[in-house]
Amino acid sequence: MYRPGRDKWEAECTVCKACTYVCVSNKCAGDLKAHMDTDKHRKAVQGESLSAKLTDFFVRPSKTEDAVNAAEGAFAFHTVKHHNSYRSMDCTSALLKKAFPDSDTAKKFSSARTKTEAIVNGVIAPHSIDVAHEALKEIQYCGVSTDGSNHGAVKIFPIIIQYFDWKRGGMQTKLIEVKDTPTETAETIAQYLIETLAKNNLSEKCIAFTGDNCNTNFGGIRRDEGGKNVFANLKRLLQKNTLIGVGCPAHILKNCVHHGADTIDIDLENIMFKIYQYFHIYTVRTESLKEYCDFVDIEYRRMLSHSKTRWLSLFPGIERMIQMFPALKAFFLSQQKPPIVIKKFFENEFSEIYLWHMHSLMSAFHTHIQDMEKEKNSIMEVKKIMNSIHTIVLERKSNNFMSLKVKGLLAQKRSDGLGKEYDQFCADVQGLYSTCLEYLEKWMTPMEEFSTFTWMDLSEPPEWNDVEACIKFLGEKGVVIDDVKCFDQVTNLKSLYLVHGASKCVWFDLGNQMLCYVMFTNGNYANVKSKTA
Repeated sequence: MYRPGRDKWEAECTVCKACTYVCVSNKCAGDLKAHMDTDKHRKAVQGESLSAKLTDFFVRPSKTEDAVNAAEGAFAFHTVKHHNSYRSMDCTSALLKKAFPDSDTAKKFSSARTKTEAIVNGVIAPHSIDVAHEALKEIQYCGVSTDGSNHGAVKIFPIIIQYFDWKRGGMQTKLIEVKDTPTETAETIAQYLIETLAKNNLSEKCIAFTGDNCNTNFGGIRRDEGGKNVFANLKRLLQKNTLIGVGCPAHILKNCVHHGADTIDIDLENIMFKIYQYFHIYTVRTESLKEYCDFVDIEYRRMLSHSKTRWLSLFPGIERMIQMFPALKAFFLSQQKPPIVIKKFFENEFSEIYLWHMHSLMSAFHTHIQDMEKEKNSIMEVKKIMNSIHTIVLERKSNNFMSLKVKGLLAQKRSDGLGKEYDQFCADVQGLYSTCLEYLEKWMTPMEEFSTFTWMDLSEPPEWNDVEACIKFLGEKGVVIDDVKCFDQVTNLKSLYLVHGASKCVWFDLGNQMLCYVMFTNGNYANVKSKTA
């Protein structure tokens, strides 16, 4: 009823009209009681009791209402998480009521497409942005990356921020902007990146740019710093000559095997696509192929296509062609007017051998690309993967490697008098390996600057000289490291390594970023040692 007035000797009555002050310097509580006995105050009390409060017209939230709101929010998040259409929510409300008739929450659930979209745009999206902004305030350094994605006639450019935060579990990836850009020039993309970084207060924290290896991003393998590519423009606009540029290593491996496949006598990618196109919408042809599968006693499998922009699709496509090869060959050679390219492929006595050899090579590339696509990889782990596939291809070339399956088929063809074709195949194998090696070695060159981090794979105990070289490298890039504290940490890490060994310590199998997370969260490493004992 009363609250403090203009000074300590006054009290303001909240029942009477505004600015009704009561002096309490004489009798204190008696003054307040005297005011309450006045006609003015009594009329004010009577008027207040007759007036309904505005809050009386509000719907008071209950536990059921809270549960309904939570359920609608969860379904909205689920819709976005799994890339479902908002239309899928039109029947969800009715479905829940029928599926759970005894649930009060289901009875009041009423989130169709319009409300779901409103929840996503008005609640979930702003909250996710706020969470990202709060996390980005605490970091010191980050890297930025972007890539174009076609959605019909619209070109979408998402911007991704990647950084290390040991408090949140190590490597973090945040989407901070998605925007359609009508012009796909290097200047436009660079300006878009600059504006987004500035808006999120990340301009000073950004030390690296990542993108695919196209000329628009880096100006070719030589990283033309004076050109009009995105990387060069970022350096100029950020005024950071030390900005680090990292291309997409998965693209390198994909392009490597593509260049190698171009040297052999048969265009396997084109053949795979044509066979897929021949069957994928024709029921009669597919049913006829199934009959040939029964005839040669193999199980029918749907043919797969290959996209040049999807680097993991070539290996499954080749594997499916091998599985279906007897039936496919019998089918096409029995047709009166099959596509000429496909007919020539199956008439070639060495077509199956080429498939088996490419399958052998692609299995290695496929596995390494999958390892490279892991979100938590560090640059050192990526470089280690690149070195691994380079070693594999180099050893295959040195040993003129062919699988036992290929050698068996070759021996049979040679005994059939196909010596000339045999020699041509062997020459193609060498050319395939040579082309892959040449391409790999050329595109691995930009990553050589990260060789100073080789010690981080912990194949050997870390030495301070190697770590010191990393500190100097980072210092040149504007990343300041306390070498005194770092020395103590390296000493503890070395002790851990020598006590348990890399092969016995479970933490060394987690990857570089997780190992750093464990080290940060365990302080003096006593907990790490006890867990690995």
